[in-house]
Amino acid sequence: MPLNVQDNTEADDLRQRTQYSLVSVKLVAPFALGWWIAAYLLDAPLLSTAAGIATLGVIGGIALHHFQWHLAARVFWLGATNVAVALASFVTPPEGHMSFIFIATAIGPFVIFSPRTEKLWFSVMLIAPISLWFVGWATDYSLVGYFEVSAEAADRVLSPATAVTLFGTVLFVIAYFVHVTRRNAQSLREARRQAEQSSEAKSNLMRSVSHEMLTPLHAISGFAEFLHSDARAGRNVRKEQLEEYSAHIMSASNTLQLIIENIFDFANWNAEETSAETMRVSVHACLNPVIQRFAGALSNKTVTLDNLVRDDLNVVGNPIWLAAIFKQLLDNAIKFAKPGGRISIRAHAKDDDTVEIVFKDDGPGFPAGRASAAFAAFERLGHETGTTAGVGVGLPLAQNFAKAMGGMIVIDESVSDGAQVRLVLPMAAAE
Repeated sequence: MPLNVQDNTEADDLRQRTQYSLVSVKLVAPFALGWWIAAYLLDAPLLSTAAGIATLGVIGGIALHHFQWHLAARVFWLGATNVAVALASFVTPPEGHMSFIFIATAIGPFVIFSPRTEKLWFSVMLIAPISLWFVGWATDYSLVGYFEVSAEAADRVLSPATAVTLFGTVLFVIAYFVHVTRRNAQSLREARRQAEQSSEAKSNLMRSVSHEMLTPLHAISGFAEFLHSDARAGRNVRKEQLEEYSAHIMSASNTLQLIIENIFDFANWNAEETSAETMRVSVHACLNPVIQRFAGALSNKTVTLDNLVRDDLNVVGNPIWLAAIFKQLLDNAIKFAKPGGRISIRAHAKDDDTVEIVFKDDGPGFPAGRASAAFAAFERLGHETGTTAGVGVGLPLAQNFAKAMGGMIVIDESVSDGAQVRLVLPMAAAE
């Protein structure tokens, strides 16, 4: 087993044992208090002392757990219980069967100590009740020399109390372990379900990636082969043809780059901690570099972009994540806009201290009633076999970024001519 996996397993085991101790000590507390009351009513000072030791032990154990001194808490309350049971056994007649409670205290180490990482304390706390029981048995429970209560009182009062204490604690341990086992089984089922979903997601990713990456790769290799064949044959390549071929290669390369970036961004988002520093970000300043990056794609498709975002709008966010959202939304708009069409980007402040940034294109829009499915990973909404490149992770990734910054992305289904996507983010306070 790798070292880090073993360390995690041991840490989980200790946490589980600590939880068992917390539950167990709270269960023991009312039994100890009940024995204290019974001893007082029987006018048995030494039995009251034993019950008092047990009660103070469990109260101290609860307190030590509260202050995160978990090992000390377990040793303290279980050790006090052993001492209390031993003293009670020596000052009451055998008819009270007080020594039977040692069975419960002998079970304790198996529940609250880890045999792997706490071998010493496990051994000590297991040997202690067994040794104390043998001492009582060997001396016929007459170590103190006298019994505080009569045999009749022990048989009628203490014996039933012993039975209740023993069976109550043992049955509780069994019931609690059954509960934990069921909870762990549920966790395993959930982990299995998530693993199956993850496996299916990976399969979907591989299918989508293999399909979408082949198209630009074929374009790159195809036009490069044309140029290579002309060069080997010694033919002069016309300027117009060279520009055409190189434009196709550049376009396919940009498409392939975007696909790979989206894959890496999506993989990193699912693998890493989704937190980053937020700050005051200018929407205009963050959007302009993204628009410049897509200038070639806009020109190739002869799409007009109207950037109507003012330079005085600021949001609270992470500039890297915000630029990633703009990249996804603008890339989608360009993909689906009509050749020679128009895209508009506008932004405005809302009354609820948020800023709304709207991307609008004149493409086919989202299928009616299925807009929400666009945020599911690998969902292409019917474009799986079309000519539009993509792997279906752009919008899900953008939504994750938006939510991490306290915002959201909304698809406006009321728009009939094209697609309109609204990004809502918290507004930055005025300086």
